[in-house]
Amino acid sequence: MAEKRFSISQNEQGVYHLEGELSIHDLEDLKGFLEGFRKNEKEVTLSFEKVRFIDTAALQLLIVFKKHLEPKVKLRISAVSDEVEKILSLSGLKSALM
Repeated sequence: MAEKRFSISQNEQGVYHLEGELSIHDLEDLKGFLEGFRKNEKEVTLSFEKVRFIDTAALQLLIVFKKHLEPKVKLRISAVSDEVEKILSLSGLKSALM
């Protein structure tokens, strides 16, 4: 089993902080994390402030989940790293997630 390249922690305000690299190799872990919000939450806030890299597969997964969760669960991104900001801008997906 490959080592996971990202981690998730939650702060006192309920924001989930993702850290590391999100790629196609970690989609099952990311999907499992996101699926937990379908029933239990009304709003989920994610921070990508410490994400060094995100590929198009991970971005597509986030967009699909955002579309399927809302309006029951609001998915909000509170912060992004410079690297993620650049990838979102270059891919044209910033408006789909932010």
